[in-house]
Amino acid sequence: MKVLHVNEVARIGSALVRQARSEGLDWELYDTARADPAWHPATRAARRALRGGLWAAGLARRARRADLLDVHGGTVPAHTRWTRRPYVLHLHGTDIRVRRYEQASAALVERSVREALDVYYTTPDLAEHTLDLSPGATLQPVVVDPAELPSAPSDAGPDGSRPFTVVFPSRWDAAKGGEAQERAVASLRRAYGDRIALEGLDWGRSAHRISREHGVTLRPPMPHADYIRWLAGASAAVGQMTGCMGVSEIEAIGAGVTTIMALDERWYDGSHETTRDVPVLGGPVARADFVDAIVDGVGRALDGERIIGGRVWVDANHSPRRAVARLAERLGRLGVDSA
Repeated sequence: MKVLHVNEVARIGSALVRQARSEGLDWELYDTARADPAWHPATRAARRALRGGLWAAGLARRARRADLLDVHGGTVPAHTRWTRRPYVLHLHGTDIRVRRYEQASAALVERSVREALDVYYTTPDLAEHTLDLSPGATLQPVVVDPAELPSAPSDAGPDGSRPFTVVFPSRWDAAKGGEAQERAVASLRRAYGDRIALEGLDWGRSAHRISREHGVTLRPPMPHADYIRWLAGASAAVGQMTGCMGVSEIEAIGAGVTTIMALDERWYDGSHETTRDVPVLGGPVARADFVDAIVDGVGRALDGERIIGGRVWVDANHSPRRAVARLAERLGRLGVDSA
């Protein structure tokens, strides 16, 4: 079966296709067309139209050769439906958690889900937004390749040559649990003072205010390879305060960084292999206890407690190899006519 993946989200499509091809599967990735912010306003509309037309022509050529489209993003079928090719749908987060409930996009997202042959959501929190539209939808977790991750240096802990550095890999806004995120930063500063250095990304609406008020050093936007090196050099990492792991948290675990994460006990109930035995300090707790779990976890890390075996866990649960096996099994059930 020839599968055409449409749209690159969090590097998942490229990871799936690269692994599938290494196993002899006929999968291809075709990313969506994007406007260039450097375009002059006077020419932007015309250049967008030209780029969109060229993209549609490229999609037409590729779709004719494909037995199945794997569309990434709940609004993207609006740009692929005209090919009349059967498709499965990957939901990645905002597309179903937010766009589904916005007046301008709700009908589009719901139609996209209902018309798909099969539906996959990438984090466990998305189940409650998906299953009423597609009862057979399944968790196909985010993909992280451990081979791309450096190992945390041996001197990252409190006995090393550098200060004990706690990093926040997520952006500073509501989508990442902004209010609880700020309360966690404030609580960490009160609990541990100058015993810890706090670092985060210069990304998100609240970044500069939190940096100013709580003494968080902000790192500028950087290429992914540099971001991973920054992450791997931390003494500990604090995951987003949504109760659900994203790519950044899994990358931290895979790099061997002791990761502190408050996981929502409703979602991390052990019903899926990626929702049990997660190698973090904190783990499944009630939402009311999120901040306390972070403060306790950082304290344990500061006292020398370490998480080991993170790379093995990521490889077993979130690697491209495991992801392709799961997805190929689902696609094999569809019975798409490849003649």
